[in-house]
Amino acid sequence: MFKNHYLRMVIVEFIVLIASLSCQSAAQTKRLNDAARTSLNISKLQFPQQWLEQTRIGLRPPDGIEDIEVRQVPGGKPTEFFFAALPNGAFDYAHELNPNIPSPQYSENFFAVDFTDAMKVRPVPHDEWSSGSRLYTQPRLVVPLGGDLTSGEIRYRGKTFSKVGKYWGMGWLSPHGKWLAIFSYTGEKPPPDLMHFITGGSPRTGDIFWQIYDAESGEKVFEWEARDVDNPASLGSLVVWLEERRLLLPLDVFAQSFNVVTLPEFVPKTNPVNVQLPARTDRTGVRVAPAQSHEVWGPLAPLTKEQIAEMTAPKPPEVFELRSLDQAGSSELLIGIQEWTQSERRFRNQRDGGGEYSYRVLGTYYFALSLDNPAHPRFASKEEWERGKILRIGHFGISLDETVPTTWGDRPTYHPVEKSGATWANPKALRADQWIAALSYTKQGSASRGEMFVDIYEGRVGAKMSSGKAAYEGPIDELVKQGLWIEGDYVLIPLNPSLESFMFWTLPG
Repeated sequence: MFKNHYLRMVIVEFIVLIASLSCQSAAQTKRLNDAARTSLNISKLQFPQQWLEQTRIGLRPPDGIEDIEVRQVPGGKPTEFFFAALPNGAFDYAHELNPNIPSPQYSENFFAVDFTDAMKVRPVPHDEWSSGSRLYTQPRLVVPLGGDLTSGEIRYRGKTFSKVGKYWGMGWLSPHGKWLAIFSYTGEKPPPDLMHFITGGSPRTGDIFWQIYDAESGEKVFEWEARDVDNPASLGSLVVWLEERRLLLPLDVFAQSFNVVTLPEFVPKTNPVNVQLPARTDRTGVRVAPAQSHEVWGPLAPLTKEQIAEMTAPKPPEVFELRSLDQAGSSELLIGIQEWTQSERRFRNQRDGGGEYSYRVLGTYYFALSLDNPAHPRFASKEEWERGKILRIGHFGISLDETVPTTWGDRPTYHPVEKSGATWANPKALRADQWIAALSYTKQGSASRGEMFVDIYEGRVGAKMSSGKAAYEGPIDELVKQGLWIEGDYVLIPLNPSLESFMFWTLPG
């Protein structure tokens, strides 16, 4: 209920913002306070000209900018990025899903920025802009939890983050989830009127505040503020992330100038990690005692031969539960695997007479993966397992061919996804919250051997985030059907039917 209430207020604020942008000029936008506070390297990016759009009366500056797109030339200078403005927004590039939806409207001018050459900016022609590939620079939204714009906090990965200003803006996650930027503002809101009957309008002037946190540790690494700013609520969008290293914060609603915050170099986690669990049998073939065992007796007398064969047939091991364990400053993922460690027919005496039974022993093994070093798992004890927190898991297989109805007809649910292997697996992908893990394989000499490929895509705009591969053994479709999304943004896919090895992914936060 609170979330819906908050979203309604955001919609009202958005209406106010659009109304204010339509009548604001560049001359009315005040210069930000040069005495802004900062704890990291910060510089200013100033585009030499206003963005221009084509109208019926010719080229003119737009009333406002909804989105910024950034491209880079493959094989070009790694520190140079191309910029264009989208006055009406990108709409998550929905035109790539439905050709009936018009393409985004781009500005008529484009600029290249070299971030290692004193922030050198140069105009670029359309053909040079067109030669670049679109980068995934859009932040991901984290909504604060509260009854209104003045209350609540952001909760993310088990940590809480508060605001500095009176009113919440939003939380903006970097593409790989390393950093969380939080925007808030203060100011005197006009009284409610016919259009703004719930919250009143946005403050005409006020102060803005930015904080950037390491989203994993919760440590604040940057803060910046500006005083006496026109339309402070409007400066919390148009955020651009460049490769987790640079964050561009808008200084005006026309995307003419930005603060560029250079953050510590980001070293992404190794993905994927091939996990080889400790063997459940020793070198002589003797089974390692499981952490827990349960006897299961089943009478065979009333069953047919087929039913008896089905009951006593070997069954493959399975992952039945996952838990998290925090201890001694480290976090571990606990994996519970069950398998039948013994299966035979036995005669069993009962009060009303004896008979043949199916006797089986279900063994439960526990393993621990350090999230800092998942390549070296260990056996976990029953006591550790019982202390762990149960995690939500699920297999969300998707075909990638699904469609959704729209006013323009059915359109694909997902952006185009490419496979890295020779053949698609079945299912083609796992949906892991906002991520898509595309699954394919290439056989190597045998129908049950080869390389499995996993490509991670962001679902909203279809950006490819990372790729990986690993050798597999066994029926490939059965393996991927056992792949799991795990609460906390992890993916675990077995590489053999015995569940001795896995491909493990840590997804962006």
